[in-house]
Amino acid sequence: MKKLLPLLAIAALAITSCRSTDTASSTALLTSGNWQLESINGKKADAAEFKNGLPTANFTIDHKVAGNSGCNQYGGSYNLNDDNGINVSEVFSTKMFCEGVTGEQKYLDALGKVNLAKIDKDKLVLLKDVDEVLIFKHMDADK
Repeated sequence: MKKLLPLLAIAALAITSCRSTDTASSTALLTSGNWQLESINGKKADAAEFKNGLPTANFTIDHKVAGNSGCNQYGGSYNLNDDNGINVSEVFSTKMFCEGVTGEQKYLDALGKVNLAKIDKDKLVLLKDVDEVLIFKHMDADK
C-alpha cells in the first residue's frame, strides 16, 4: 500500500496537468485573434441583418470579450473552465441607431446564453448545452 500511494499521487498530478494544458491551449486558441460570425441559432448569418458587417468577437487573455455586433460595439467578460464550459456576462454595448438591423439583438441574446465552447485553430462553436448557438470563423484563417 505504501508503494501505491506515491503512484496514485503521480497519476493525479499527471491528470491535473493534462487538464491545465487543455484549458491553457483552449485559451490560447480563443485569444489568438478576431472571430467573425458564420451562423446563429443553426442558420447561416445573413449580412443583410447587420448594418456594419457580420458580428465579430475578440477574446483577451484577461477574460474580456469585445467586438462589433453588426451595428454597435460591445464588450463584456467571459470565463472558461476545464470541462469546455464558457459563460459570457456583463455585456454592454453602445446605443447607436441602425435602421433595418434585425440581427444585432439576436446575436447579443445568443452570446449571453452560451455555456459550452468547442474550438480549433480556425473555428469556434459556442453552444447552449448540446445546441450550437454561435459559430465563428477565425478572421485570419484565410491569410
